[in-house]
Amino acid sequence: MIDGSGLMRTALRGVGVDPACLATDQLLDQVTASDWLVRVGLNSRLISIANWADRFPADSIAPHQLAIPGGDRPIRPGGDGTPEVTRFCVTDLAAHLHKPTGTAERMIADALDLRHRLPRVWARLCRYEIDGLDGQTIARQTRHLTLEQALDVDRSIADFVGRFSYGRLLSQLEAIIIRVDAVTIKKLAEQAAQEVGVWINQSNQHGIKGMFIKAKTPAIIRFYAQVTRIADILARRGHTGSKDERMAAAIDVLANPLDAVRMIAEDTEPTLFDPDPDDDSLLPRPMGGACPTGQDAAADVVSTTGSADDDREPSDPTTDSQATDSPTTDGPLGGRDDHDDLLPPDPAADALDQDDSSPRLPRVDQDRQLAELAIRAIGRIDPAKFRPNATLYVHIATETLDTGLGVTRVENIGPMISTLVADWLGDCNITVKPVIDLSADLTPVDSYEIPRAMRERLFLKYPGSMFPFSGSVGQHLDLDHNIPYVDGLPAQTREDKLGPNGRREHNVITHGLWKRRRAEPGTFLFRAPEGTVFLVDATGSHDLGRGDFAQHIWQYAAPTPPSA
Repeated sequence: MIDGSGLMRTALRGVGVDPACLATDQLLDQVTASDWLVRVGLNSRLISIANWADRFPADSIAPHQLAIPGGDRPIRPGGDGTPEVTRFCVTDLAAHLHKPTGTAERMIADALDLRHRLPRVWARLCRYEIDGLDGQTIARQTRHLTLEQALDVDRSIADFVGRFSYGRLLSQLEAIIIRVDAVTIKKLAEQAAQEVGVWINQSNQHGIKGMFIKAKTPAIIRFYAQVTRIADILARRGHTGSKDERMAAAIDVLANPLDAVRMIAEDTEPTLFDPDPDDDSLLPRPMGGACPTGQDAAADVVSTTGSADDDREPSDPTTDSQATDSPTTDGPLGGRDDHDDLLPPDPAADALDQDDSSPRLPRVDQDRQLAELAIRAIGRIDPAKFRPNATLYVHIATETLDTGLGVTRVENIGPMISTLVADWLGDCNITVKPVIDLSADLTPVDSYEIPRAMRERLFLKYPGSMFPFSGSVGQHLDLDHNIPYVDGLPAQTREDKLGPNGRREHNVITHGLWKRRRAEPGTFLFRAPEGTVFLVDATGSHDLGRGDFAQHIWQYAAPTPPSA
């Protein structure tokens, strides 16, 4: 229970006092007390708004108002299970709050939803244990649910409010909503799948244009991974720009699929495009010879479609057929005598074809050589090597596996409906890894470096930072030794001696005056430089204050020094 009276006294003592005159711990006390006053103000406003709505129930509307057009009417601002109020009372409240009518109506809806649909959250709000804004967020996110579903959410979320960061609270709330209303979420996901597209904006005065892509998450992940892959290749080839510049250059490479394929192929198999001195397949072939192979035909298609005369009128089919029978017929392949005179002699072609009566193709140009080389080289590469690699960590609850419909958590994305994730994986090459048993720790190691398997297990145990009220999540977090590592001592790197933290959080512990202790598996204690003790566990972060109780807890968790 928060000591509201003490915070109130501290806040009032600070009125008119120059903060620069306060000691460091006094200044922190003043900040905490002022923050509590803001909470009291916001929460008290919601409590008063709920009581305002009680003063104007629907049955209080005068009969003559119901009989005239434009008169007062009953409305239900909140969700299922909340009472109706008079429409006119909303306007009165809005004017005195200096807010638009729509804003006032939403505030009434929030207050009534909290009181009637989220009673546990409302009780903590009335005790000033949580911020009213967090309660309003939950009310608005759950307004579409039935009363029974909202009560289920309330039972599941109430204890986390105020103990998780805002982002982690929203993620937890989304997962709970998916669990209680999976059918509706599935329908919404199917509708959202149709709201996709690619848009570009206007160029700015410097000739820079932006593009916005909205597509299924796996498609975006694959595209971004491919852009990153080409950007890395450009760096290896000498591009000296920043990563962002290389990423933008990679988009330009992808605009020409042949360039992109060749770049990736050369990076994957560097010798693919080396010329073979014994290979004469790229030399001109007589028209009257055997039918071209599939590769030759493909190269012919590339050469024809890449011609400089694409904008000419379609030729007469009769003329085309004559071109293959008579060397004197004008056409795209036959060529007139004066055109042949302009071509340099081709000894290789003459050696292959001594019959002057047979027509000859012009010299194969570089574009055609590139196309045929690419086609033949690509045929020797495993197509899987062209796909970018991207790893998704998908966490599936047991009940989801049993029912086929429920919550799955995708790292760096958040909670998702299980059917949507199943659709995603349908187009992917899936590598199934064995289930990792997190109940037993791996064997400790002597080195300071953390083995890959141990890192993966720790991030599965602790998907987010264990620093008080941190919002950092993901595998980019640092894994820090709870007890500073000492060279020469065995088995110091072990799962129960490590914890994830953001980089700045890690730095204030390692190089600053913050201290950390592990009370038991999954429970960490932190002490700020001014003496405040925080407890962090699976239920969130808890401020224990700076009193005797907090200091006793801190001392109780003191570790046993490592021995040689």
